[in-house]
Amino acid sequence: MSEEERDARRTLAYQACACEGLPLRVRVSAAGALEAIDRGRDVEHAHAAVKDLTLTVYEHRAGR
Repeated sequence: MSEEERDARRTLAYQACACEGLPLRVRVSAAGALEAIDRGRDVEHAHAAVKDLTLTVYEHRAGR
């Protein structure tokens, strides 16, 4: 993962975590993605965490 991609994903995760209007599940998923990205050692884990965040947000939006 490039540094630019990591920074973009980190920004997205911070924004999702900071949004008080989001349900806990979305915030927890965003925090997990941010942690995985910041570790930067296990690319597959980071991709899986970001995918989980994406699916969690999608499910939240579909449930409206």
